Amino acid sequence: VRTNARPGRVYDADGRSVGVQYEVVEARSLITSHRDDMLPSADFPPELQPRDRTRAISQDQIQSIAANLQPERLGPSPQAESGAPIIGPDGLVESGNARVMAMRRVYADGGVQAENYRAFLRSQNFDITDMEHPVLVARRVTDLDADERVRFVTAANRSTALRMGASEQALADARLLDDAVL
Repeated sequence: VRTNARPGRVYDADGRSVGVQYEVVEARSLITSHRDDMLPSADFPPELQPRDRTRAISQDQIQSIAANLQPERLGPSPQAESGAPIIGPDGLVESGNARVMAMRRVYADGGVQAENYRAFLRSQNFDITDMEHPVLVARRVTDLDADERVRFVTAANRSTALRMGASEQALADARLLDDAVL
């Protein structure tokens, strides 16, 4: 744990909040639901991953985050489904598996994306001295029993944005159609 850890709170889609400690850790210390090859991790309890990470859309999401990395979007956030990944006291990623896997990919690729992320962490006054692959996380400090943890993880992985109804989505999609598409 770094000496410049900072307290915060995050809210899940049900409006519950948990206390967190923002800190920088090595990417390899984080236990994600899936390995970097997208196979399930034997060290991760399946009940803590409400998403099907084997779908192609998950791989696309991870690739998109890595290719279009915007470090500020991985900073402190009061919303559990965005910002720095949330981890439990045991290092299990509770919200942000794709974000962590994308950061691992960024570091594996090296180059400007990795340097931009490191520069962001330094600009936020996080000490990343002697760290190979630093990742900002929100370590949950609020105690949760096993059932509460599953409820938190499930709600933390749902968007707080109101979803469009079928007719609203159809209208929004129709606006994107032009003569060339038709």
